Amino acid sequence: MPRKMKNSESFSGERNIGGRCNEGAQFDDEISVFGKGRSQISTISTDAKKPGDSLNIPKPKGWGARHTLVVLGFTGLCVAYLNRINLSIAIVAMVAANSSTTTGNSSEICPFPEDWNATSGGDMTGGEFDWDEGVQGILLGCFFYGYAISNFFGGLAVEYFGARIVMALSIFLSSLSSLLSPVCANTSVGLFIATRVVSGLAQGPIFPCIHNLLATWNPPQDRARFASALLPGVSIGTILGLSLGGLMNESDFLGGWPLNFYVFGVLGVLWCIPWLIFMRDSPQKHPSISKEELEYIEANESTVKNTMRMKVPWADVWTSIPFWTLIILAWGDSFGFYTFLTEIPTYLKNIQHFGSADTGLTAALPHVVATVVSLIWGVISDTLIAKTRLSVSTVRKISSAVGTYTSALALIAMCYVDCDSTLAIVVLCLAVGINSCSALGGALCEQDIAPNLTAALKGTTNTVGAISGIVAPLITGFIISDNQTLGAWRTVFLISAATYFVCCTVFLVFGTSEVQPWNYPKEKREKNKY
Repeated sequence: MPRKMKNSESFSGERNIGGRCNEGAQFDDEISVFGKGRSQISTISTDAKKPGDSLNIPKPKGWGARHTLVVLGFTGLCVAYLNRINLSIAIVAMVAANSSTTTGNSSEICPFPEDWNATSGGDMTGGEFDWDEGVQGILLGCFFYGYAISNFFGGLAVEYFGARIVMALSIFLSSLSSLLSPVCANTSVGLFIATRVVSGLAQGPIFPCIHNLLATWNPPQDRARFASALLPGVSIGTILGLSLGGLMNESDFLGGWPLNFYVFGVLGVLWCIPWLIFMRDSPQKHPSISKEELEYIEANESTVKNTMRMKVPWADVWTSIPFWTLIILAWGDSFGFYTFLTEIPTYLKNIQHFGSADTGLTAALPHVVATVVSLIWGVISDTLIAKTRLSVSTVRKISSAVGTYTSALALIAMCYVDCDSTLAIVVLCLAVGINSCSALGGALCEQDIAPNLTAALKGTTNTVGAISGIVAPLITGFIISDNQTLGAWRTVFLISAATYFVCCTVFLVFGTSEVQPWNYPKEKREKNKY
């Protein structure tokens, strides 16, 4: 029989890592580990220095089911972002040049290169759609109309149906929407908008799925490393989408720009097959997980998501200051990120005067830097947790501060690059690249403060982020509409920098990674009051 913990013993929500006692909620309760298909219950001693140490469970070596999750999640994010950003690069070739370019001799307008006609692949003529900047802002933002709605409900769906099925449906429907987009665009702008909204609706549950799986399969001390290997799927998908998309824009096959929707749509449909074959919602359900890996995950039962369905205590969630800091942080991160994601190709074409192919390849460079930085910072982050006396909260805040404040400073620097296209690319690489650190900071805190409710929390914060993704292109479109000047873009950059700074500062002051009491069932919380 497991022993009852004494009042002098406590369980910390962040565990004891590296020999120190981290901040955390304390519970006088039995911490049990349920084995796969077993009724036997083991008790975790609360004086363990690291999760799993009391059971002498070493970290499993070699390839495991968690690594398969990383590969499938990584490629899933790749194809999701291929189908998310395909319009950002396709629109460069779709829109007629006179709909998006301000001309004149003002010092606020960069001169065209001498070889513009020779290298631009016909950009002076442009595409067949006469959409002004206002319409383009709506088109680039309408994905997030659907995305904002489905994130919240998608998070709840993940909690109820599981991440495996929801993720497959999300990417399949989004990819199908992409396949239909060229026909809809040539039919009417309203129908084209509808396909983008549907694509956003389909993709809303994706990040709740990913964070749910990370919380289910990984204890806190491993999350940044595994997330740093999985989440760069966003950057790689963006890199491939922008670079290949720019090349496809200049192809004569099927009209060029429609290839962005056809090719990426097919890849998304095909991805669903291995995902459904090899992925499971939890380690206990995986048919080929090793005994060592399963025992290691179960030894950390209290800090990973349990497999039992739990009702979300919304009253506690909405009155939680740590959760509100994550909402504010999500707004700031998404506002800046989606400004970069949707508007960089437009800036490079209309201000720095890159051709279609060059626009795609150049816009992809900052995301290459982001991928490298994310991988390096993931290792640094987990090392800081495991090898130093820094708490998980502190390391998360360091990651957010480095990523967000650096990006804000880089955006301010963008106001001074003027027509120096090389310097503009360097600063953009710095802004987007270093910002990837923030994805391993506060963006992981839903898993930290409530691993049992990760999908619902991430769905909620991502809803706020999606609304920010609607607002950012609309504001940008309003500012630069019929005013493609350096001054107009300076305003865009300064608004994004200010949003970054304010929202991150709120998180640094009030945020935490401490496991919240409402992470546990009400019965357990009531029991631990005594």
